[in-house]
Amino acid sequence: MNIVITAGGISEYIDNVRKITNSSTGKLGLVIANTFLSYDNIDLIYYVCPKNALNPNHEKVKIIEVNGADNTKCVIEDLLINNKIDIFIHSMAVSDYTINYVTNMNYLDKTLKTKDYNTIKDVFSSAEKYNESKIPSNEDNLILVLKPTPKIISIIKNISPETILVGFKLLDNVDELKLIKAAKELRDKNKCDYVIANDLANIRQGNHKALIIDKNDNITKSYGKEDIAKKLVKRLIKDIQL
Repeated sequence: MNIVITAGGISEYIDNVRKITNSSTGKLGLVIANTFLSYDNIDLIYYVCPKNALNPNHEKVKIIEVNGADNTKCVIEDLLINNKIDIFIHSMAVSDYTINYVTNMNYLDKTLKTKDYNTIKDVFSSAEKYNESKIPSNEDNLILVLKPTPKIISIIKNISPETILVGFKLLDNVDELKLIKAAKELRDKNKCDYVIANDLANIRQGNHKALIIDKNDNITKSYGKEDIAKKLVKRLIKDIQL
C-alpha cells in the first residue's frame, strides 16, 4: 500500500526574505502517518511537507520537502503520474493566495496624476512595482496585490481516479451545520472519499474535535488528534481490504 500525506503550512514569498505563512505545524499529518505505520501492510508513505513541518522518521517514509503552492502542485502531479497511490491524505494548509506584485501608496498617487483611469484596477496595474530581491525595510504604505494559488486538491482524482482521497475543511467559530455543509461542498467538488471537518475555535482551546464525513454522508465524531487518526486510518485500511 502506497500513501501520500501532505502536511504543514505552505508559505508564499513576498520577496527573497519575507513570506506570507500560516500557523499549521503539520502535527495531525504526523499523527496520521505514525498511525498508518502501526499496520504491517504499508509499503511506503510519501510525506510531502515544508521544511519546518513536523514529520515522521521511519524507513517506510520518504520525506519530500516543498516550498510554495506551485512547487507543491508539481510534486504531487509527479507522484500521482509516476506511482500507484492507494490513499492520499491532503492535510496540508496550502495558502489560498500568493503575491502577484508589491506596490505602495506613493506609486499609486504618482500613477493617478499621469492620466485619467477608468477603474482602480487600471491604476494598480499601471503603478510602479517593486522588483528588488528584498523590499527596503524603511518603505511606508506597502500594498501587496495577491492572486489565487492553484487548488491542489482538485487535481488529485483527475490524475488518479482510483486513489482514495481524504480532504480537510477548516472554518473558524461556526456552528456544526455550517461546517458540515462546507465540508460536503468540498467533498463533492473534488470527488473526495472522506473530508475531515475542523473548527479552528476548538483547536485553539486544545480540544481538537473533528467530524469525519464520508461520501455517503455518514459522520463520525472524533476528539483529539490521536482519535482522529485512529478512526480515519481504520476506515481507510478497511476500504483498501474490501
